[in-house]
Amino acid sequence: MNEVIHAWCLVNGSWMEREDPVMAICEPYGGDVRAAVANLGYEAWCQVGELPSVPVSLTLYSRETPPLQFLLQLEGNAGNVVEHIFAETLPDAMELLARWTPIARPWYGKGRGGDLRGHAEDGSGRPQEGPGRPETPPARARTRRRSPAPRPVPSPAPSAVDRLASPGA
Repeated sequence: MNEVIHAWCLVNGSWMEREDPVMAICEPYGGDVRAAVANLGYEAWCQVGELPSVPVSLTLYSRETPPLQFLLQLEGNAGNVVEHIFAETLPDAMELLARWTPIARPWYGKGRGGDLRGHAEDGSGRPQEGPGRPETPPARARTRRRSPAPRPVPSPAPSAVDRLASPGA
């Protein structure tokens, strides 16, 4: 008797556990996961991060019909293990990407990936030349003020949909 393997599924914004259909049709220990994904009708839709330069690579798969229309496959850089997270709808899949994409980047700062000094990548994985984050913070100039300067009011953080609609923001 095979052990049932469960996976998390995002359904209309709520999390639940369901049987992982991919692992149900391939041998859980040593089975061909990619063949099982294809046999279930999933096709790769997008990939974020390329191993081994990132901690986790994400691949979003989709298929034409529900249930579990979207599959987010997480593959770590330290072994031969994949994890599956499913989404019922496109908005659920977009929410998964918005939440999980930061772990699939070599740099966790704003915008595109970069090296540890803050240099942006040119798309090839090599840092671009030019100014990045300074190696050491500049010395502060000493000034005297009669009263503290007014602080700007922070703008609200963009939603997941806003971040996906305008990736450079």
